[in-house]
Amino acid sequence: MSDPKRKLISLSDGEKNFAMSRAVVQGDWCFVSGTVGYNYAKGELPESAAQQAQNTFTNIMAALSQAGFELGHTIRVQYTLSDRKYMDEVMPIIRKHFGAILPAATMVIADMVDPKMKIEIEVTAFRG
Repeated sequence: MSDPKRKLISLSDGEKNFAMSRAVVQGDWCFVSGTVGYNYAKGELPESAAQQAQNTFTNIMAALSQAGFELGHTIRVQYTLSDRKYMDEVMPIIRKHFGAILPAATMVIADMVDPKMKIEIEVTAFRG
């Protein structure tokens, strides 16, 4: 059933394999799915946790832009790291993007779907 008030955002055909949208917009809210540092232009996932973190923000900003939102609308974020040893490497990237925004945040350590993935970020944005 289609809902005219709901907008689905996709960045790749691969999302359909996981029965998901990159983001869902409902009114003034945008829910961005857990997003990883895959570089869609190059078709690769970099080795560096810092580069994966940067690519993750690039992908999140692309989804938000398609949805008509900006990163500054973010009010909640969940960071998932595959290992706490990556914290020192990704925190400068996180601070670069969210240091002035200061969203409510949670960080967890968990296995990833692909063992090469080091970080995944999920955001909720509100523009009301």
